[in-house]
Amino acid sequence: MMSEFNVPANTVRKPLRLAIVGMGGRSTSFMGYFAKNPSDGRVVALCDQIPEKARYLADYYGVKADIFENTREMIERTSPDALFITTSDHAHVQPAEAALAANIHVFCEKPMATTIEDCDRIINAAQKSSAIFYLGFNLRHGPIHETVHELISNGRIGKTTTIEANEWYYGGKTYFRRWNRLIRFGGGLWITKACHDFDLLNWMAGADPQTVYATASLSHYRPRADAAQQCRHCKLQFSCPDYYDILNLPKPHDDLMRGLRLIAEEHGEEPGDLCLFNAEKDTFDNGIAVVTYANDIRATYTVNVLTARSTRQMRVVGTEGMIEADMSDGKILVTERHTGRQWHYDMRGLMASGHGGADDRLVKDFIHTVHTGKKPRTGWAEGKRAIEVALAAQQSMETGQVVRF
Repeated sequence: MMSEFNVPANTVRKPLRLAIVGMGGRSTSFMGYFAKNPSDGRVVALCDQIPEKARYLADYYGVKADIFENTREMIERTSPDALFITTSDHAHVQPAEAALAANIHVFCEKPMATTIEDCDRIINAAQKSSAIFYLGFNLRHGPIHETVHELISNGRIGKTTTIEANEWYYGGKTYFRRWNRLIRFGGGLWITKACHDFDLLNWMAGADPQTVYATASLSHYRPRADAAQQCRHCKLQFSCPDYYDILNLPKPHDDLMRGLRLIAEEHGEEPGDLCLFNAEKDTFDNGIAVVTYANDIRATYTVNVLTARSTRQMRVVGTEGMIEADMSDGKILVTERHTGRQWHYDMRGLMASGHGGADDRLVKDFIHTVHTGKKPRTGWAEGKRAIEVALAAQQSMETGQVVRF
């Protein structure tokens, strides 16, 4: 039996032979990376329940990959070195189990799963496997958050007392026309979106969570009688700021995603231009969670998709100073308590790739982990812990009670 702490370095090929299951937005990020960095990995197989989506992406990126509808068949016939799992959140467990059973390394897009039961299934498979299970918590790899964590760890602000994390995400409103809007597919925004930030809080705090209290609301994107079910049929298309013209998008990446959504629609899936107001949904558009930790740290997390701009901000207060960081401007400010002296860090030169420079660094670290057999920076332990906090937030939101671990 293996643990994530003692994974041997397997003999793997260079470049890695890679398979990807789930043809959506995150798969395009990874395919784009390997198209630009062929010495790191070569995509040899793609899998989706709608194979036309896989063929579309293979053609777009110029990839000569075998196309499959079934993950197990893909693994058996192509024997990749590693599998990237980029399906909808609720569907991570089966491809992870299949790959780990075949001792194939796994990169699993966050969240690990949407239930504790599925997390435990993945853990059981990982412990029996000689392969690595690597969880894609990309924000840990961003230069902003890496620097904040380093400052905390080095005692730059003394003993941490409170952590404040804010996510203001203008583009998050699009969740309400995608599968993320439904708990049965994404677990709700506390999981599909906030697991990122709960992992950051766990990492920054450096201790086990003790309690969670959360409150949230669907304040804005509620049903409207004057709007249609789809944007293309709506009389408000010339006045609604949330109108989505799926048939006429100007940006190259949006054009790529439009193609995927139209293919999915042709094969019986939901239209890609559902009304943000009238689409069925069972999650929220703004929420706040408070987490306390065993080392007497308190943390707050705010998520809001009704904002005018997108950014992640973090403020950490310690006994000797304060750290303030903002992903939108790529800057960190450290202020010393008592003296008021300040130090400025400018990270903009390191933030070229997605998620504030984190995405490319994340993939490179996974590749390095596979080749060296080192412990993953984020594996199943971190993945399950973030889900435990997220589910506690969901429970607290529903009951109005503090949830204790």
